[in-house]
Order: sequence, then C-alpha cells, then structure tokens
Amino acid sequence: MSRFTLMVTQSPFDTLAHQHAMDFLRAAVANGHQIQRVFFYTDAVLCANANLTPIQGQTPISQQWAELAKNHGFPLQACIANALRRGLPDATEAKRYDLSNSLHPAFEQAGLGEMATAVSDSDRIIEF
Repeated sequence: MSRFTLMVTQSPFDTLAHQHAMDFLRAAVANGHQIQRVFFYTDAVLCANANLTPIQGQTPISQQWAELAKNHGFPLQACIANALRRGLPDATEAKRYDLSNSLHPAFEQAGLGEMATAVSDSDRIIEF
C-alpha cells in the first residue's frame, strides 16, 4: 500500500486535470492505496469557490471534490496565497480583510509548509 498526495495545479476550466486527478484517486483507493491529501495550487484553487454555478445538469467541481474527500477521509487544501489572490478567503481571512467568505466549506486553506509535510508523509506526490 502506498500513501499518495495529489497536487493539482491546473484550472478546473481549462483542462481535464481535475477529472484526471479524481480518476487517479478513485483507482488508487480501489487498489488499496491511501490518499494523504489533495493540495490545490495556482489556478487549481478556483475549484474551491463556494459560489461556482456550472451549467445545468452538471455537478459543481467543488462538490465533486468534497464528496471524494468525505468518502475517503482526506483533506482538500487550497494554497492560501493563491486562494487569496483569486478572491477565495476562508472565514478567518475574510474577517481579516473585510471580505465575504467564498471558500467552499469542504476545503481548508494551507500554506506551502503543508505541502512540505506532505512530501515527508507520502510515498509519492502526483501532480496534475
């Protein structure tokens, strides 16, 4: 059994990186592997927007990630610097900057220190 951390760096709107990451995650779990965390960096943090409204009939990407995290017990971590640059503060940062909280509740903000911890806690880091 291997312990994986997934790092997603691509926008959920421009590529299939998020779908590929979710497919990999499902296959890894089905084969007995453990997911330590999913870390969203650069434009990938856009998937953590609580206000996303996809076209009719599609499930928001944030909800898709939230369901996977809940079902398999791993955290969804959005890089705090990238999230703030893109207008996605959590409740704490929203209060600090007098903004509205727009981070989906299934996600947490994390710094690059969390990613460094992931390197030591995981057997492999897989980037999408």
